Amino acid sequence: MVSPPFTGVGDEYEQAISFLYSLERFGILLGLDNINLLLERLGNPQRRFRAIHVAGSNGKGSTATFVTEILSRAGMKTGLYTSPHLNDFRERIRVGKSLIPREAIVSLTDKIRGLYDPARTTFFELTTALAFEYLAQAEPDMAVIEVGLGGRLDATNTLNPVVTVITDISREHEDYLGTGIASVAREKAGIIKPGVPLVTGASRHEARSVILAVAAEAGAEVKEFGRNFRGVKSSQTTFRYESGTLTLDNVILGMAGSHQMKNASLAVAVVEELIARGYTIPEKAIREGIRSAHFPGRFELLRKNPDVVIDGAHTPEGMRLLKSSLRSLYPGARPLMLLGMLRDKNFSALVRIIAPVAREIVCVPPQGDRALDPEELAAMVSDLGIPASASPSIVEGFHRLMDKASVNDLIVAAGSLYMIGPVRRACGIEVE
Repeated sequence: MVSPPFTGVGDEYEQAISFLYSLERFGILLGLDNINLLLERLGNPQRRFRAIHVAGSNGKGSTATFVTEILSRAGMKTGLYTSPHLNDFRERIRVGKSLIPREAIVSLTDKIRGLYDPARTTFFELTTALAFEYLAQAEPDMAVIEVGLGGRLDATNTLNPVVTVITDISREHEDYLGTGIASVAREKAGIIKPGVPLVTGASRHEARSVILAVAAEAGAEVKEFGRNFRGVKSSQTTFRYESGTLTLDNVILGMAGSHQMKNASLAVAVVEELIARGYTIPEKAIREGIRSAHFPGRFELLRKNPDVVIDGAHTPEGMRLLKSSLRSLYPGARPLMLLGMLRDKNFSALVRIIAPVAREIVCVPPQGDRALDPEELAAMVSDLGIPASASPSIVEGFHRLMDKASVNDLIVAAGSLYMIGPVRRACGIEVE
């Protein structure tokens, strides 16, 4: 069959994206042999730029965003690789404020198609190789790389970073990472490298013990939130950062939610590690970076009257943080809720945590083939005595709640990162 002729970059880009998504048929395959071989064939681009590597169950995306924004404010050229995207694949790979150009995705996909193993290369492996090659060509002063899943066997763990970060740990992806906090922490701790400093916010005893043991074996210096540095809340939107070498009063948080103080503190601790290694990052850049940082889908207010809040909480700890933020910022509210979850998450625990705060819940399927059946989810919610119904789509479910809401109501959408893009679009918000 003859392929249709290209009529422009738009067609080539759509074909490249379709090819990338076709690799989802391999699912999630943890391991480094395949990605190492692919990167070697590319000339090991991951060795041609400096990076900060960020893992964790909760807060890794926000922490990565804070670090990137601070470094940008300090005049550094930054790279950023995160997942998943909300609206456009290009959101995953950025240099400065710019998304990777469509032309770069077309050319790099074409280059990698001649090098990859078509029998087993996954979507995330090829996307990571593409991201690393693009960042190597862009030559950033520092790239911030977020782990996709776990850490030890994640495709991003081919880096030799300047600093590693492990945010808080909770039970997640136990089909892949093992059962229990200690098993999950052991996989996250796999990003720790010999002699590379580690900044961590892991607070649970089991997780902390595992991480400290792995760091000690690797000879990696550890800075812990609550021990070597801390954040102390001074108002709803400000906090005090203090460590053995730096004190910052009245730091203004640009992101809502009490948990963001911890994520911002982790970012400042990372910056301290960079300063200790000769990087020039003024206090003004730290303050401006934390104030201006914005991470879509993390307790994000999308509209008012009625207020619509989207939060990608998808772990038990994330749901507890969401519940805490709701109580703090909307005291006494009984929100209408749009709830969607993936079937490979600990969905029964998530429902038990968040459902009781809602007045009524509409259950929907998140994007992708891992969505939990909304009818099954609605039955679980109903068993807790909360009025619940199922909708065949996120958009339909959202409009159902909008029709019910008064101007003084609160609508909360949560349960999966794959909820964020459709809900933002339903509120008229497109790619930033």
